[in-house]
Amino acid sequence: MKRILLVLMACFPVIGLMAAEVEPLAGDTIITLVRKRIEVKDNGDRMKVRVYEVDEDGDSVDDELIFEGHYRDGQSYERRKHVKSINIPVPTWDKDFNPHWAGFGMGFANFADGSLHVNDVDGVSLRSGNSLEYNLNVLEKAFPFSRYRWAVVIGAGMRWSRYRIDTNEYFKEIDGVTALRPAPEGVTLKASKLNITSLTIPLLLEWQPKKRSSEFFLSAGVVGVIKTCSSSKIVYNDASGKKHKEKMDSGMNIRPVTMDFLFQAGWDWIGLYAKYSPIDLFENGKGPKVHPVSIGLQLHL
Repeated sequence: MKRILLVLMACFPVIGLMAAEVEPLAGDTIITLVRKRIEVKDNGDRMKVRVYEVDEDGDSVDDELIFEGHYRDGQSYERRKHVKSINIPVPTWDKDFNPHWAGFGMGFANFADGSLHVNDVDGVSLRSGNSLEYNLNVLEKAFPFSRYRWAVVIGAGMRWSRYRIDTNEYFKEIDGVTALRPAPEGVTLKASKLNITSLTIPLLLEWQPKKRSSEFFLSAGVVGVIKTCSSSKIVYNDASGKKHKEKMDSGMNIRPVTMDFLFQAGWDWIGLYAKYSPIDLFENGKGPKVHPVSIGLQLHL
């Protein structure tokens, strides 16, 4: 009997950690573990040990023999098959984690200073209700890392920002410095816009409740912003009333790479976001000291 126990302990070191139903040890002994069945036959002269895979109904699968051993007169023969069927469960938390980045959104855009004072910053005044941004996020990937429903989220998207100037001025670079310039004499601008198109790459930390019935989520992190193009455009009517649209400048010393702090909260496929850039929009000493800021609504895929 001692020899039987030693063999079983050598074959299955985790046997003490698994739920088991053990029949009283006799000449023929059967031990049923979770998805495993151990058969021990001992006639006093020879002992045979076999381990089978067990299906969901508790029946042995004959062609899924995992281990077979014969022991007689101090000699042994052992054979192992389908060792890969002995699975040690690895915890996973991503089966139903739905990240919140991909989708379409729209928000109100503005400028702020380093103290988060919004609008009328460093001589730049915007029409808050007409300054908008549009977000089209097309790629997302979540990496859950906690049973408490935390995940790192990455992705990619595009952003179109349209800042509407509230004064009769437009942005233009002169002698390496970008500033607001007055409209030509006698011209009243119907619209003056600073347009920026950017590629966005997020690195977010997202949390969702453990209860599957709740679709609430919180998300926060940083978003890398790579400028793809920018321009200053004006719209006005001439003396005859004819409408004109002109591109006044491009580039304008806007930083090619910057970043935003992003916070999101929502329910299921709809969310609210707030965004602030800790870095000036224009390069140092080459434009007004303004920080992009926005709030808006995002519809998630």
